[in-house]
Amino acid sequence: MTKTIAFVNLKGGSGKTTLCINIAGYLAKKQDKSKVLVVDFDPQANATSALGIEGKTLEKSIYDAVLRQCESNLGASITQIILETEVKNLHLAPSELDLAAASILMQNTKNRVEILSRILEPIKKFYDYILIDSPSDTGLFILNSLRAADRLVVPIDSSIFSLEALENLKIYCRDIEEMTGHYIEQFTIVLNRYIKSGSKAKKSSKPGASEEIQSTVKAMSHTLFVVPDSLLVYRSQQEGLPISDYAPTSALGKAYGEIANYLARDFIE
Repeated sequence: MTKTIAFVNLKGGSGKTTLCINIAGYLAKKQDKSKVLVVDFDPQANATSALGIEGKTLEKSIYDAVLRQCESNLGASITQIILETEVKNLHLAPSELDLAAASILMQNTKNRVEILSRILEPIKKFYDYILIDSPSDTGLFILNSLRAADRLVVPIDSSIFSLEALENLKIYCRDIEEMTGHYIEQFTIVLNRYIKSGSKAKKSSKPGASEEIQSTVKAMSHTLFVVPDSLLVYRSQQEGLPISDYAPTSALGKAYGEIANYLARDFIE
């Protein structure tokens, strides 16, 4: 049974794409035969470039799959756009800037919040995990991502705006349930770029921003992980590789690996 996980946040700059591709890398390494697909559902196409795929070289993208759902005589099926990456067992449904224009077509399509679900249905049998990187918007892209997902991973940063976006996301999930009957029961929260206050020599008596946000989220009874701030994120992106293949035993890598293990175990349980 395929496990579909959407990486979502209504607030930009939370590290959503970085988290998505790095969790994908570790899920692909969990078992030799595990197959993982990253669906780049963001017109900015950052997940595509982060996995080493040059957008200018694309013949087809997720835009074409959306187009096929909206205009049946145009576009392409999902099987025609999927690419292999440099990471074993990790495939990509790439994106491009043209996807932004698809929202206009989606508005006039029947059951428009289920377009992505219909796109993914034919290829679910081929993958153990499908990870959706959705844009930080309040429109059809994120609604489609929520409808297609079994679980949500919500990256946040150390700002009060992330907490506000988290509450708004819950409203969106209720809207999806009312519209389609699709219920998402669990949020996994990841506090990105975590910085512990003070230094080894002299610790501060007051908690830092990361620690305050951490305490607040814990009080909400959500499952919470923290990912340390690290230059390795930038270095791995330069190489077009997830941390699982760039620095797998680093502290950053261990943090991503822990989240991947939890998500895999959560589905089994």
